[in-house]
Amino acid sequence: MDTEASRKLVLDYYAAQESGDPEAVRALLSEDLEWIPPQSAPFEPTRGRDQVLTVMAEAGAQLFDTATMVSSVRKIVADGDTVIVLSSMQCKAANGRDYDNRYVWVFVCEDGRIARMEEHVDTLRFQRIVLDP
Repeated sequence: MDTEASRKLVLDYYAAQESGDPEAVRALLSEDLEWIPPQSAPFEPTRGRDQVLTVMAEAGAQLFDTATMVSSVRKIVADGDTVIVLSSMQCKAANGRDYDNRYVWVFVCEDGRIARMEEHVDTLRFQRIVLDP
């Protein structure tokens, strides 16, 4: 895909997420989508659109008060089929603590869909706020 088409696809993905429309999100993802979480995160890489959406939804619901979740895109850099997004997320963790962390997502776009999502986040901060007693 060319740079502008990839950039638009990822922006559409963020807009669909923000609108809370799961079918719109699903339509933007490749059937064989691959999610690569941070290496030190308590999750394994997952392949398959439905599997990725299920794992992310279940983890989100278990770890966060998703009704309070706010994501903000800070910067997008696109080159060909690759789009890098610097973002932040704020919400209440399921344990009641305030969660605020920065993310870097690397998206690879193929044939008009997002084919790969690689997540980078401060996992020590995540652990201290979300997982530690």
